[in-house]
Amino acid sequence: MSWMDDLYVIYQKLDANSCQEVKTEIIKAQLNGCSDGTIYYLVLQQLVKLKRDKAPVYELIKGEVENIIHAQHAYAH
Repeated sequence: MSWMDDLYVIYQKLDANSCQEVKTEIIKAQLNGCSDGTIYYLVLQQLVKLKRDKAPVYELIKGEVENIIHAQHAYAH
């Protein structure tokens, strides 16, 4: 599964739990990226911010976030 697939699952979970504001912030980061690598890092930044600022919401999507974090190895090498 690619990190984009995990991101899609995150969007579904955020929708199901009425977390539209959080989803909008992540989408903004996604749209501001101009390449796949840039998009990845901007989205990752939003997810880390979410973990710090909105822990209950983060817990809903923790598994997918961890998958996305581990996808970093594909961009680091």
